[in-house]
Amino acid sequence: MPKITGLETAVVQANFHWTYVRVYSDLDGGLYGTGECFFAPGLPEIVQEFESILLGEDFTAIERLVEKMRWAASGTGSTGGILWNAITGIEAALWDLKGKYLGLPVWQLMGGKFRDEVRIYLDCHAAGALECLSPLLQPTPPAWETEPCEDDLPPDEVIRASAERAREMAALGYTALKFDLDLPGSTFDQASGYTLSARDIDWMIGLAAAIRESVGPEVDLAFDAHWRYRPNEILQVARLLEPLRLLWLEDPVPPHDKASLAYLRQHTITPVATGENLQLRQGFWDLIVEDLCDILTPDLQKAGGLAEAKKIADLCAAANKPFAPHMIGSPLALMASAHVGVTVPNLLVCEFHAHDVPFFHDLVQGGTAEWFRPGWVRPPDGPGFGVELDEAVGRRYRLPGSAWFGER
Repeated sequence: MPKITGLETAVVQANFHWTYVRVYSDLDGGLYGTGECFFAPGLPEIVQEFESILLGEDFTAIERLVEKMRWAASGTGSTGGILWNAITGIEAALWDLKGKYLGLPVWQLMGGKFRDEVRIYLDCHAAGALECLSPLLQPTPPAWETEPCEDDLPPDEVIRASAERAREMAALGYTALKFDLDLPGSTFDQASGYTLSARDIDWMIGLAAAIRESVGPEVDLAFDAHWRYRPNEILQVARLLEPLRLLWLEDPVPPHDKASLAYLRQHTITPVATGENLQLRQGFWDLIVEDLCDILTPDLQKAGGLAEAKKIADLCAAANKPFAPHMIGSPLALMASAHVGVTVPNLLVCEFHAHDVPFFHDLVQGGTAEWFRPGWVRPPDGPGFGVELDEAVGRRYRLPGSAWFGER
């Protein structure tokens, strides 16, 4: 029986903190698997807590190990919370390790392909630059950032720059784009939501209309409201967006607000997407069975694992709803999401959020040219996820003061 011999973490400071987990085995050569977690405060320490209950375990028994971790952490969140960010990253590393052990790609272990490529949508920023956000979503600009973000632009200039950005990205080959619909200058500090004035609504519609005009009907467009608005106010926006035939309006109300989701679904034909803040099948159950949204968007780096993501996708398929993974991570997270994406029948599109991170394509060995092109990812046939982190690049961009898989 192959056994787990250790667990280590590393963090790269990119537009977000890309947090990696590495599971080591007792096999010859020190075979290991690497996964990625969605960021959270104190996450590397949380991951490390699980090492003691995984040592000596058979790493091929992935779903049993997830349940073991669930029950061990049940006092701090058995159906949700940042414990699942940690468990999800560990689970991904186990899939990578198992695939390498068996000489099979993860997509094969998960049932085989419905398609060869996964369509990706680009999460755009008007000014062509990204902030680095801490695990508490506070701006901490890294050394590689050289351009201002769109929050530094006047509102009218944001509209112009966004339309130009959309044209540029469509010209590269992206067939689906997403932009933030938030008001310029709004931040993640209004727990009660933002009140929208008539002028605010006019600005939002002007932004969306300018972007649609810039790319025409051939490019799918989505807009993200980041859970910030009250139902009747964001409904006015959704109704005015209807002529633009959006791919979706994302997270228009807080994730717990089922009544508002139902209200929006009853009063607009603009598709509503949500789900990135939910975890496990239990978290998505009401959205699906009560028909509270059109499109489900779980984040596969925190939803409970890749196997759990497949089960969420199956629930969506049973309700005739598309599955569109949220993804703000590194090439490894993108690849892990793509391995799931090729195996589910109802995949719509998967997010890509790091176009402007200057070292994104260098962070994996050999670059991304063989499996990435603007708008599409093709999971390789190699064992595991088929990609390996470039250790030198990772160390260069690691979070200052952090260890790189045990090294200082």
